[in-house]
Amino acid sequence: MLRTMRLTAFLGTILVASAALAAEPSKPASDDKAAESGKAGTPTPAPTATPAAAPAPAAPAATPAATPARAAVPPPPPPPPPEADEASESEAAPVKARKKRTIGSAGMDTQSTTIGGAVDLGDAAAEKDWRFKFKGFFRAPMRLGIDASGSLTPGEMQYHAPPVVPDGNYTRWSYTNLNPGPWAELLFQYGNQQVMMTTSIASYNITTGGWRELQDQLGIDRAFLTLKFPEALGDIGGMAFDVGIFQNAYGAAGKYDAGEYETYVIGRTRMAGVTATADLEVADDVKVIFEGGGGAKVDQQYQRYESGAATYDYPTWMPYPGNKTQQGTNILVHGHAGALLRGVLMAQAHYIGSFVKDKRWNVGTTGGTSGTFPADGTVPGYGYIQVAGIDLKLNGGWMGDGYLGYSYIKAKNALTINDSIEVLHSQGGWQFTQNYFPTEYAAGVGGNGEIHTIGGQYTFSLAGFMMRPRPFWGQAVDVTIRPYFMYNKVVGTPGGADDVTKFKGGLDLLYSFMPMMAAGLRLDSVNPNMDNSEQTFYVVSPRLVFRSEFVTHEAVVLQYSFYKYGAAYTDPAKSAAVMPWPYGQYGTWSIGSAGLNMQPDKHVLSLWAQMWW
Repeated sequence: MLRTMRLTAFLGTILVASAALAAEPSKPASDDKAAESGKAGTPTPAPTATPAAAPAPAAPAATPAATPARAAVPPPPPPPPPEADEASESEAAPVKARKKRTIGSAGMDTQSTTIGGAVDLGDAAAEKDWRFKFKGFFRAPMRLGIDASGSLTPGEMQYHAPPVVPDGNYTRWSYTNLNPGPWAELLFQYGNQQVMMTTSIASYNITTGGWRELQDQLGIDRAFLTLKFPEALGDIGGMAFDVGIFQNAYGAAGKYDAGEYETYVIGRTRMAGVTATADLEVADDVKVIFEGGGGAKVDQQYQRYESGAATYDYPTWMPYPGNKTQQGTNILVHGHAGALLRGVLMAQAHYIGSFVKDKRWNVGTTGGTSGTFPADGTVPGYGYIQVAGIDLKLNGGWMGDGYLGYSYIKAKNALTINDSIEVLHSQGGWQFTQNYFPTEYAAGVGGNGEIHTIGGQYTFSLAGFMMRPRPFWGQAVDVTIRPYFMYNKVVGTPGGADDVTKFKGGLDLLYSFMPMMAAGLRLDSVNPNMDNSEQTFYVVSPRLVFRSEFVTHEAVVLQYSFYKYGAAYTDPAKSAAVMPWPYGQYGTWSIGSAGLNMQPDKHVLSLWAQMWW
């Protein structure tokens, strides 16, 4: 009996305890859950707990007397005043990750190599660790021209390195970049995301494979500071400054370089000075960029004169000073404004002006002697090259990458302008005059006229289009199609002597059929004078590309080019106008005028290795 009473008391205790636990109010949600389920600072009602043994649901909160067990729960606190609610809301709400702000540029990034990979985009001011960076690009080619014409023995093959072709000189209008020359560029940088020092070493000749042409060894080519202030304009945007000796490039047709023709529709500046950029985020999908700057050359190369006439008895290590007209002190200014829409389409307007207003002549600098200074008509005086233009650049993902630009160039006494400006294959005024005003170039005075230019390029990836909307960056079998062109109309030359229309265009196809290999075909048509078909030539160039992966930094290219020439290229009497000889004074000599009377090569074999990092 006693055992039965103890067992009954034990079971009764358990039942009473269970009922008490069931009647106890449930625990409020934790702070973490409150932050997830509702606004922080606003109490989250606890869910009503129903005892397991109760068959009926709990009464609504509006009638607490119906649920005696909840009478002990204190009523919720009164809502805080609006100010307190907002304060607690900002304290308890999860911190939204701040968008990493970048500062764009109106042209090519000054901290990248002239040819190569993507530029750096990190501009976060919080990243202040000082570090060293090393970037670079090299291209090392073997180029061999093969032809049987012009030989003393009919039908005998001849071999030329570099090839004798009309499109092989970088500073002539007919340049196509089909068989590119050597180029090496090394960038040494030190700094952080706010300040970066950049110094470059560059050369367009690699000595072991050729001869030590000191003009080609550019030495320390750039040295400047880049200062970035992403928060300089508050929530609207930031600013950046380049200060020192550097280059700005505008009107580049390629995504990361100057495009198939490796030239600039608007222009590239070479000077000591400053460029300032303001990057404004005016809307979620619209960014506005203003950029401008100016400067001058650190020093000036003067011509030598004897008895009032320009002389060319320069040692080989001195650069060519121009053509008979002394170059003056150049001042360069430039300004740009553009808008980036949805990070895809960039529309811009540009102005670059390089001018000379300088009639000084320094006997000591030129190496002349007293009494041998030139006549007043040959000193610089006044001249300019002014460029105004607009362009569109597309970074469209699966839609492709494209460029379309227009520029208007007005030149006066362009022979006085040094290479503070490079535009349309011309580094400075004497090359510009040689390319577009040959009559005045031959006379050695002037350089007057106007040029209207339209240039375009578009790259379309078939795999990128087929895989949309998934991202594609070249990591699979692909076919890329790239049409390109440049149109120039020269007007306003003295007496219309050099008024002419020029056009060149082509198509490049590349089939990447396996990670380590691709096959390509490029077709080119070049017409220096659309009114004279004898000056037209065509090139067909199949190639193989070898690499380590689909997406990589290096390439080995084996290419063959077949040239089909108009009559002007095979007639010694006419070839002087169209055939730049690859050697001598930056290509100022030509086949016919040098008395060589050698016909250009029809076959060119090229093998080159290149890499960027």
